[in-house]
Amino acid sequence: MTVPVLPRMMAVTAVAALAVMVVFVLVLGALTPGYSHVSQFISELGASGTRYEWQARRLGFLPVGLLLLVFCGLAVAALPRTTGVVLGLLGLALYAVGYLAASQFPCDPGCRPAAPSTSQAIHNAVGGLGYLLAPAFLLTLCESVRRWPGPAWLVHSGRAAAGLALLGLLTLSPSSPWVGLSQRLLELAVLGWVALLGMAVARQSRLTAPPRP
Repeated sequence: MTVPVLPRMMAVTAVAALAVMVVFVLVLGALTPGYSHVSQFISELGASGTRYEWQARRLGFLPVGLLLLVFCGLAVAALPRTTGVVLGLLGLALYAVGYLAASQFPCDPGCRPAAPSTSQAIHNAVGGLGYLLAPAFLLTLCESVRRWPGPAWLVHSGRAAAGLALLGLLTLSPSSPWVGLSQRLLELAVLGWVALLGMAVARQSRLTAPPRP
């Protein structure tokens, strides 16, 4: 059996978004002297004037945001169009726009200026909105999944991801020495579960697709 195109592309875009994010953060983090994944924001890799600003913005934030938006478009067409699904995907789309904002409006050096520039203010406002919505849209999506004939583990993992995203959000303080870990926890909760959702939908479609003649 083959997997229908939309579910297959959902899986591809979701997994690709996760992979691009992980690879670019690890690679640029390793190339940036003194950079700490524990105490520094991801956006500091692409802050204004930094050595790898272009790479972080154009090869990191931009493709991740575009891939997530494509995933949302595919999901609207492929998934049951319930209120929960639509609201959850709308929240994910706003989260994706945060990456696009980061690609166009870098934060100031250090990402913690006393007097933020316009670019920093836009960066914070758009990205912050996505972060605030993350626990809610993850929970909304996973509760919608509960009503499908899909795997129970997807619902349980979605609830866990929403809880981890909330933990990351509540501890995401610029003054915290663990702010980097908090941000990465939130990011991995969102991108990781979206990748699981895409793969689960593709697998379920393969199992239920009619055999080829």
